[in-house]
Amino acid sequence: MRRPSPATVVRVLLRTVLITVVALVTGVLTTIAWPAEVETPYYAASVHLSPDVSERGSIRSETIVGEIGVRFRGLAPGIVVAPRVKPEITDVLGRTGLDVAALTPTDAERERAVADAAKGVALRMALGAAAGCAIVLLGPALWRHGWPRRRDVVVAVAAWVIAFGGTALSIQRTYSPERVTSFTSTGLLDVLVANRALLQDVEHRAEQATPYLKNLLALSAALRQQYSPTDLDQAPALRILLVSDIHAANQYPLMRAVVEDQDIDLVIDSGDLINLGAVEEADLSGLFAGIESLRVPYVFVRGNHDANVPGVGPLVTRLRALDNVVLLQPEDRQYQELTHGGLRISGFNDPRYYGDADDEVARDQSAAREAYLAAFEGRPAPDLLVSHEEPAVDGIEAGVRIHGHGHVPRLAGNRIEVGTFTGGGLLSHFVTSGPDAELTSQPNSFDVLSYGSGCQLVSLTRYQYRQILEGRPTYDSVSIVNGAGIVEPPDDRVCGGDDHEVTVVPAAP
Repeated sequence: MRRPSPATVVRVLLRTVLITVVALVTGVLTTIAWPAEVETPYYAASVHLSPDVSERGSIRSETIVGEIGVRFRGLAPGIVVAPRVKPEITDVLGRTGLDVAALTPTDAERERAVADAAKGVALRMALGAAAGCAIVLLGPALWRHGWPRRRDVVVAVAAWVIAFGGTALSIQRTYSPERVTSFTSTGLLDVLVANRALLQDVEHRAEQATPYLKNLLALSAALRQQYSPTDLDQAPALRILLVSDIHAANQYPLMRAVVEDQDIDLVIDSGDLINLGAVEEADLSGLFAGIESLRVPYVFVRGNHDANVPGVGPLVTRLRALDNVVLLQPEDRQYQELTHGGLRISGFNDPRYYGDADDEVARDQSAAREAYLAAFEGRPAPDLLVSHEEPAVDGIEAGVRIHGHGHVPRLAGNRIEVGTFTGGGLLSHFVTSGPDAELTSQPNSFDVLSYGSGCQLVSLTRYQYRQILEGRPTYDSVSIVNGAGIVEPPDDRVCGGDDHEVTVVPAAP
């Protein structure tokens, strides 16, 4: 047997390296196109290898509230994990007396999930690498209209062994606890970890604060009787609660106290029910059950935090299933006008969404406003117009124009900016530095509109308080504004009662 020439050896080695690289690339890409799926009773995840060389020796986990990264000593390909919550968790969260620790996977469940992920990724890597080797091996052979040469087959098998075996060995050696070099997190995960206790008992704290809020409402009633003009104290035909910017904090026990104590006929929410645009936030926070518990119509327009994609988004779709919810723009090309007790209410969603570019706000709001005006052309001006941001309601004829977004209650002519009902939600209450840092928040705020039997706005009552979640409720202010100074009374109309009619208004062609 003749010894191969040096040139032949070099060619074989170069071909082996080439096929190995192809096998590595196709193997990694296969894990991305066909990720391994693992699950525990309440969680699931997709796992694949990263093609980014800079991520070698690292495990990266992406969530809706940020990213976790763990780096190891070694040259193994990076691993990307995309976790998600399974629908079954919502049923568990609805149980009373739930210990949150029960939702944490056990050691056995975690070990099983890791083993399943390793097997799944290995299988996909092996098949992808084999496919890459086959392409390089069979392509030239088919071009020559023949079978691969024996030497080429040996080279391809060797390349597959190097690519797959080397990757498996490097992963095994790299990803062990003693080789960890750093841990990083981004977004909200750091503050989420620092405030686990706060997340676990938000609704309970809201229930504890209900007596305080009832005292505040009683105080405002006494002040109104003592100091307000006589015409502001007459029994109203309709009372409407204005809320905004809930931001995923389940303080619906407080809102329910307002609805019951103030004989509220209707709630209007001007958006930002959640934070990051994912409907799972509302499910896990119990917001849907809270809305249903109010037992009065709940009118809603989507805010810029209520979706993470263009269009109405899954949150609006989920709200549509609640019996007491009225969506003023349930679809991209459809609006709804509500007539309740004789008052006409219409509005439209915020076209922006969580994560979009923030440099064309005026343009986006103008387009949404013009679409609304085109759809409602020829219809009477509404008594209440609702959207999320101030530029959206500018220049529209209406009795009162309502929006949120700024978290600060303001009044400018007939434009009512509603403050945040929850003090900006959970995220504004997080401890951000130091083991003994105090929780801080902006004021909680809501408004009550009172209408008379002639459909005239009698009064706007504004409430502000703070530190509900911190356990130190503090009274800020109650103010009463004469409705005649906000909008002129209409002529020859009658309002009152609980008649409720929703009219579908299609978008203009």
